[in-house]
Amino acid sequence: MKTQPVKSAHRVLELLEFFAEWRRPATIKDISQSLGYPQSSTSVLLRSLKESGHFDHDPRTGLYSPNIRLALTTAWIEEQLYSEQSLLRMMETVLEKTGHTVMIGKREGANVRYLHVLQATRAGSFTSKIGLLRPLFRSATGKMLLTTLAERDIGRILQSANANEANAHDRVDIDLALQNRKHALLHGYAISKGTSMPGAAALAVLLPTTKGTESLTLSLGGPIKEIESELPILLEVLREAITPYRELIK
Repeated sequence: MKTQPVKSAHRVLELLEFFAEWRRPATIKDISQSLGYPQSSTSVLLRSLKESGHFDHDPRTGLYSPNIRLALTTAWIEEQLYSEQSLLRMMETVLEKTGHTVMIGKREGANVRYLHVLQATRAGSFTSKIGLLRPLFRSATGKMLLTTLAERDIGRILQSANANEANAHDRVDIDLALQNRKHALLHGYAISKGTSMPGAAALAVLLPTTKGTESLTLSLGGPIKEIESELPILLEVLREAITPYRELIK
């Protein structure tokens, strides 16, 4: 007796195969016509994948595309083909050298989302989760990503971020936000201590990317005391990890 596929799961796999052949962002109409899906259900499916953090959507053009989170999630399948520049291999190297939780992040409006996470191997360390959202102005990843934005845009985004904070204590002053951005620009890294997760600290650096591609960060996190006491060593590990990428895009 033949097992019937679950329609939604089957469509997600067909959608991924569509993009593997299409190799560029696509509209709902492009996808529905190519795969023979109703536009309404195609729209619902893509919105769901966007909200889960697996797809990106440009509201100006209506284009959807799979993002790096999917690439990282399935990268292990072709592990034998990894290069030294592989993002997953880079994360594994940082984990091996530090034992702390390692994350790749990007900005989503007034938040950041972790696209991929490798859990800490140290006893008593904090854990994170793929797809987790963190506040842009209170996380190390967010502070680092603010360096990629024009200073004139910071106030507008901060206003939106503060409006979403139910606790007044979590709202960030514009002067502090600009001060954190200046520090990250000057020193090439950002740090958070207990402001994103109580008791946890994180360090973040920007991943070198080519012009026109989305900004990403490489970060690690652990107990505040451990991150503070190992700060110079941890920064060196992060900077060494991204060096091959810097050389690659020159």
